[in-house]
Amino acid sequence: MLLREAVHGFGQTVVMVTHDPVAASYADSVLFLADGRIEGRLDAPTADAAAERMTLLGEQVARRQMTAGG
Repeated sequence: MLLREAVHGFGQTVVMVTHDPVAASYADSVLFLADGRIEGRLDAPTADAAAERMTLLGEQVARRQMTAGG
């Protein structure tokens, strides 16, 4: 709640890094990162939608690593 108050009450931007889809669901939008690259965005996220996107991203990264031989 404190972070949301900072955003809306003071007009501040907050950047939070998390692997927790519930924590991510409190954000206005979520950027998904993999290997230092932005791999997607989710506006008005729910915990379920963030968890699903995280799972899909994990699978994509694993496939990429297998293809690259690493």
